[in-house]
Amino acid sequence: MTVAGKKNHGTRPRDASMSLLNNIFAQPLDPGYQQAAARREKSGDPGGGSRFSLALVVGMLALGLLLAMAILQAQGTASVISAEREGLIERIRVQEEQVERLSESMDSLQSEISDLEDTLLRQSATGQQLRDRLQLLRSAAGTMPVSGPGVAVVLDDAEDVEAAENPQLARVLDVDLQLVVNGLWTAGAEAISINGQRLTALSGIRGANNMIHVNHQPLKPPYAVWAIGDSRTLPSRFSENIGGESLRVAASHGVRYAVRAEEALDLPAANPSLAYAESPEEVP
Repeated sequence: MTVAGKKNHGTRPRDASMSLLNNIFAQPLDPGYQQAAARREKSGDPGGGSRFSLALVVGMLALGLLLAMAILQAQGTASVISAEREGLIERIRVQEEQVERLSESMDSLQSEISDLEDTLLRQSATGQQLRDRLQLLRSAAGTMPVSGPGVAVVLDDAEDVEAAENPQLARVLDVDLQLVVNGLWTAGAEAISINGQRLTALSGIRGANNMIHVNHQPLKPPYAVWAIGDSRTLPSRFSENIGGESLRVAASHGVRYAVRAEEALDLPAANPSLAYAESPEEVP
């Protein structure tokens, strides 16, 4: 029966569509596999496939054993590294505490020596003149504490460093402190300290291991830069020179700062490590 206006293309014969299934059931093995099986039977080796399967299992077991040994070794190495790291951290903490105790002891002894010198020099007119001269030299060298009016400059990292456009510039850098210190000297400062570290001609301000070091001591923000000088003119002169300009540039990247005049600042004495010149004959 056909539909009017359309050609009858017929239907696919059912036996033709089932021919593939009939062949599969009639010949379950591919001819090539069937011939290979027949050859193994003739040669007396019907278990070749079993040996292949056994070799595969042994190989997989060996590979698994190697992987397990590698994982155990890696875990053991990580444990050793973690233990060594914890040990180093503890040693550093102990050494820092010892250095702090020795520094406090040294400051106390230095104060006692200064008091004894002052008492002895006051006993004569010549000694008094020598004492005044010595105080001027020590003040200039930074080896004696000083007090007086001046200016305090405080710098701190951005409130949210990681959210800043440039996180590196959003932190206080060693160059920022260097420019601030140079600006204070130029403005007329007589003595300067950073977080209690008195600056001298031998002082260094350097960045290392993501920290700023002053006099080889690591400091943390905020950084309080105190300068002894005329509190009436020092702030304005500082703001107009390279020191004030550097603060404004740092502030554009998120660094926070404040400058205020102070009527009384106390700066500690420095403990510089002196280097002595030697003649060529004495140099080993």
